[in-house]
Amino acid sequence: MNKDNNEPRSGVDRSIKLRSWTLLGLFLVAGCGLLIWRLYTWQILRHDAMLEAAASQQMKDMTITPQRGQIYDATGKVLAKSSIVWTITADPSQIKAPSLSKEELEAMGGTESDESKAQRRATRVQTIANDLAAMLEMDAQELYDKLIDGSKQYVLLAKQVDKPVADEISQYASDNKLTIIVSQDTKREYPFGAFAASVLGFMHADGYGFYGLEQYYEEVLAGTPGRLVSQRTPTGGEVANDDRVLYEAQDGDSLILTLDAEIQAIAEKYLENSVKVNNVTERGVVIVMDVNTGAILAMATKPDFDPNDPMTIYDPERAALLEGLDGEEYTKVQGEERQRQWKNKTITDLYTPGSVFKLITTSALLDSGTATVNSTFNCTGSYTVLPGTKPYSCADNGFGVKGVHGWQDLGTVLANSCNIATIQEALLMGKDTFFDYYTAFGFTEPTDIDLPAEQYPREGVSYHGVDTMSVIDLASTSFGQAQKVTPIQMATAVCAVVNGGYLVQPHIVSKIVDPEGNVVEEIEPSAKRQVISEETSAALRVMMEGVVDNGADGASGRNAYVAGYHIGGKSGTSEKLDQGPKEGTTDEYEKVSSFVGVVPIDDPQILVLAFVDEPHAETEFGSMLSAPLVGNIISEVAPYLGIETDPALLPTGNVTVPNLVNPTNPSYQQWDMAQVELNKKGFAHRRVGTGDLVLAQSPAAGEKVPAGSTVYLFTDSADIPNVPVPNVVGKSAALAKQILTAAGLNASLSAEEGTVTAQSTAENTEVKMGTVITLTVTGAEG
Repeated sequence: MNKDNNEPRSGVDRSIKLRSWTLLGLFLVAGCGLLIWRLYTWQILRHDAMLEAAASQQMKDMTITPQRGQIYDATGKVLAKSSIVWTITADPSQIKAPSLSKEELEAMGGTESDESKAQRRATRVQTIANDLAAMLEMDAQELYDKLIDGSKQYVLLAKQVDKPVADEISQYASDNKLTIIVSQDTKREYPFGAFAASVLGFMHADGYGFYGLEQYYEEVLAGTPGRLVSQRTPTGGEVANDDRVLYEAQDGDSLILTLDAEIQAIAEKYLENSVKVNNVTERGVVIVMDVNTGAILAMATKPDFDPNDPMTIYDPERAALLEGLDGEEYTKVQGEERQRQWKNKTITDLYTPGSVFKLITTSALLDSGTATVNSTFNCTGSYTVLPGTKPYSCADNGFGVKGVHGWQDLGTVLANSCNIATIQEALLMGKDTFFDYYTAFGFTEPTDIDLPAEQYPREGVSYHGVDTMSVIDLASTSFGQAQKVTPIQMATAVCAVVNGGYLVQPHIVSKIVDPEGNVVEEIEPSAKRQVISEETSAALRVMMEGVVDNGADGASGRNAYVAGYHIGGKSGTSEKLDQGPKEGTTDEYEKVSSFVGVVPIDDPQILVLAFVDEPHAETEFGSMLSAPLVGNIISEVAPYLGIETDPALLPTGNVTVPNLVNPTNPSYQQWDMAQVELNKKGFAHRRVGTGDLVLAQSPAAGEKVPAGSTVYLFTDSADIPNVPVPNVVGKSAALAKQILTAAGLNASLSAEEGTVTAQSTAENTEVKMGTVITLTVTGAEG
């Protein structure tokens, strides 16, 4: 019975065992197949990807940032430089909660909840954030927010960190086994702050040049990054062994500019003042240029910005436009104002040149043979080009005199800045000849100066092409009122007028040098073409000097005169007709007041072009606003460059000091206009203080002093300070004069050559600044 019953049971058990072994075999086969498939996938199909993933975990591949090239002025001053800094990044995913001891884990019942682990990790992150905040001088909460997200593998903690802090953080990361990467970077600095800012440009936060020379010469300055490939530690550090591969970075080349920092500073000083005192709303411009080579010696736009902090809007009036705005409107206006202050107005903005353009019309008239220097044109006060059209009239010349100039030769037309005669000149030429010269002078093409964003003139927008130019267009264009040009175009064209007729290539970089100082490229001066003949150019130079006319009353350019120098020039006052009349008026328009001066005009070396856009002063004429600006710049730049004076144009003997503190004539109280009067009379000048008005002067008004003496203008206080008199006995006459000038005093010498044997005031005596010390000079210089 039992036997019968056991036999079937045994069969069932064997069947179950068989099925079990079969299933186990199938599972083993499937598992092996899956493993084989995985191995095949990893080692064959995804071989390259897996190698790359392994390398990324095991190898450290770090970019080595090259040193960006420097930017130097013409004398070697550093205008832009780079210094080594460090960038701090971290991998939050590698920041784990501290490991628990066996006892701590047992106290939790053998397992830890996710909530508890997260809390302990948060505590560790907070500690790390606090420690890093102390080292970086940053907000701990900001760092905590970056490090707490464990899903991130990369966060930027800080940029432009100095070496001592970077080293401290590296040690901290090593001690605490943190994946914090300290990588080398560069920091761009502009030592002079808001100086030549629109020329230099600045660096974008992502490390590339943005605006100005930084953008235009990006490839030259940037250099080539290097790489360091090495084994990495679990915390991201480098394993010190022989497996590291280093590809050195190639530092960028440097720029040596034609721009001279001293001339730039002079230009900016006077331009900034002019923009301020004349309430200019659309900024002002100065270009100082070598007329023969096209080298830019100074290029200024004011107001401007500090390239060390370009995102801040520096003009208080423009910054005020953001007040009360928010959201998209705030962002829009802020962006527009930033773009506005970054622009280099000398190349990016078109303006109506006004009467300065008469130099071009006159040059074309003469060079084409249409007229001679003795040809005359009649101004009756008004002129109708076509029947039924509005007549043209001569504007106020800036001195309150309306023009009915009568018959004038070409030089007198320029000196009077007569619109009517200039129109007649253009009509006599005809539009074909006129436009040939318009094109030849470069007004239909960019100058291709080595700066970015130069405005490109467009036919029908900035000028009338010959096929579409009407007689009215020709008339208005002849005196600079129907076309728009860039300041650099106008400056380059006037260079051609005076330098013998050659349209030179303007440029602001003279050399490119490598990190060792070797010259990589030298920018040679070049001329695109000869526009007018040497004879025509010589005739225009004579006419331009007549415009300035040694500072004589009635000369439209008299305010640009500096005694001793042959100066030629032309003023311009244009109306911004395309904007419509000023609010509340029907026939009054915003103005652009300009002046161009060349010194010495009998042997041209430098050109100074200046204009202020939308001035709101007692007068808006270029002869009254921009001519003084140009004259003051020349009064300092010409001596600095060693341009010699003509003794025949210098006053001699004793000269009476003018009254520069005159409440009945407010213009004399402005320090810049006071200097204009001193320039004309051959006095040197020095402003003492930072105010706008002259509160006191020394020597005093009416005092007779030696020609060429320095008049000190005090703008902070009417109290004239005392200075000690140095001992100059035994010095040569020339050296004694230099010593007294350096001490803030003037000298009256009994002879120009010899040795000082006596001085009128004893050594260390306190006298008022500007006092004249009489020196007795005898014998030959010893």
